[in-house]
This record gives sequence, C-alpha cells and structure tokens, in this order.
Amino acid sequence: MTEPAPQRRAARSVRAIVVGAASGAGERFARQLAANSAALLLVDRDELALARLRHAHACDILDERCVSGMFDAAERLLGGADLLVNAAGAGYVRTLGVMRASREFARRPRLARALIVNVAAAFDEAGGPFEYAGSRAAFTRLTDGLARAIEHSALRVITLDAIGQ
Repeated sequence: MTEPAPQRRAARSVRAIVVGAASGAGERFARQLAANSAALLLVDRDELALARLRHAHACDILDERCVSGMFDAAERLLGGADLLVNAAGAGYVRTLGVMRASREFARRPRLARALIVNVAAAFDEAGGPFEYAGSRAAFTRLTDGLARAIEHSALRVITLDAIGQ
C-alpha cells in the first residue's frame, strides 16, 4: 500500500498596506507584493492615480484620522494587515507620515508576527531634491526608537534603503 502524498499547508497570504503606492518606490513595492499574491491595500493621496487600482484608499498621511481610517479599511477589506510599507512623501510629510502610520500599526492588535518597512527615499544620498535630504536619517532614528519600544512584541521594523532603485 502506498502512503498518501503529504498535504501541503497553504501559505498564509501576506496582507499589506503600501503607503505611497501610486508612484516611485511604493508602486514598485506594491507590484512586487502583488506578483507574490499578497492581499493589498494601496494608499496614496493621489486619488486620480488610485482610481484605476483595486483596494485603493486615498489618504493624506498628515491627517491622523485618515491614517486611522486607512487601518480600518485594511480590517474591512483584508481582515487586517501584517505588513506596513511606508514609502510616501518627502521631507516632513514623509517623516510625520512614517511616525503616524507606524504608531497606529503598532497600536492595532494582532495575532501573528508583523513587519513595518520604512522605505528610505531614493534621493537621500544621491544628491537629489532638498526635501529628501533628511528623511533617511529621520527614518533610521524613528526605526531605531520604534524597534526599542516594540522589542517584546511580535512586531518588527526595518528601514529599507531604496538608493539606486
């Protein structure tokens, strides 16, 4: 008698919120996640660019109520999120957006491991626009501070350097 083939456990799909998904590094991140069958909530303040996308949510990340609503939308559409990609804005918008979105993500209850990816601007060290100059340093400090604050939780945080992307 032959033994039955072992059953494969279905891989749990990643449920990701990509902030800044309408262009640049956020769009590239969203495309890669979609190619790997992730369930996505695509977030950007550019409503026109989002109009063509499924599970899109227009949000200005400077508005705390909007950020909270973004996570509520992820609950409704995806059943929550276990990955947050922060890739929106420049300068203070980028820094405040990362802080607000990361804080709200950390505040939300979760049953499994989760990850925050803070995407450093592509221009940070390449001598690009002034608005991007400080965001890499700010991202590093925010990431380090958040990592210390959540070290005993199932949440992890990293900064991804997008230089040359």
